Amino acid sequence: MKEYYLKKLSGQELGYRSGIPGGGGRYIYISKDCLEFFPPLSETTLNDSILIPIIPPFSKEKVYSKFVYHNDKKILENGTRDEYRIYFNRSTDPDRSYYQINDILVFEKHEENIDGDILPTYVLNRFNEASPLYEQLDNIISESKIRGGHAIYNGDFGFEDKINEGPEKLNVIIPEEIKKEVNEKMSSGEAEMGAHLFNSISFRDFVLNSYGYKCAITKKSIVWKNLNNLEAAHIRPKAHSGTFLPCNGIALSRDMHWAFDKGFISIDDNYKIMVHKDITSQLLKELEGQQISLPSEEFFKPNKEYLRYHREKVFGLFLYSGSIRAV
Repeated sequence: MKEYYLKKLSGQELGYRSGIPGGGGRYIYISKDCLEFFPPLSETTLNDSILIPIIPPFSKEKVYSKFVYHNDKKILENGTRDEYRIYFNRSTDPDRSYYQINDILVFEKHEENIDGDILPTYVLNRFNEASPLYEQLDNIISESKIRGGHAIYNGDFGFEDKINEGPEKLNVIIPEEIKKEVNEKMSSGEAEMGAHLFNSISFRDFVLNSYGYKCAITKKSIVWKNLNNLEAAHIRPKAHSGTFLPCNGIALSRDMHWAFDKGFISIDDNYKIMVHKDITSQLLKELEGQQISLPSEEFFKPNKEYLRYHREKVFGLFLYSGSIRAV
């Protein structure tokens, strides 16, 4: 038995003003009675937000979308909002016209445990009044105790499985709007303000996908269905206050990740491999000076400040990445 979240869209959510399409943003209003279906957001951080993965009805791409708690009414003296929203973007709502008033959206949540973190991916299904399933869904919403066109339903609608097709077949997308927002914060020295959008799961998704599911050093990978030998390595380690920004990550096979974390190897500003002079492993010594592969998009390429940090604080340390070299 599966759990679903059902939402009937209103004109206000779709940017309509006085019955006609307006310039307002398009979003999905999420009832507070349904919050357990989605990742938690802080009640004390102003307008806390996170990126959640959604697979739209018309594709098999995993598109990350902003889930925001607009809580300024609770925090600011003149605040006006206390509500949760998932915002549409160009990858989930092409031409701002795909979703219409009274469409019923059905979210199907898939959870996967990756290294102790729970990975939620939301498959989104859309039904209009001409859809054979529409009447049944509309009745479920009408009979729901949750007001405002929302419902939680336990059952199985038998939707297409878009999840279990292997990592190389499910393209991961960060919408251009999100990249622009993060880039603006980074260029203004406010990288941490953009970093809060990402977590360990989205970090892994973006890093592995941007390297084409191949190790940046060996240019190879072992893949079988949903299994692979790749890991998203932090350049500036988490224990050193490293962020989950994709530019703080490199896709590495497990053995290369281990060598990178221990400080046996590092990467220079020209993206060439450095092997520490004390290392005697022939396997690693042969990597000296080799160029790593890089993502095609600048947004995902290793940040040179993070690379410099790794060279200065991790390279040659030969300890766990949680250790910090004395300054």
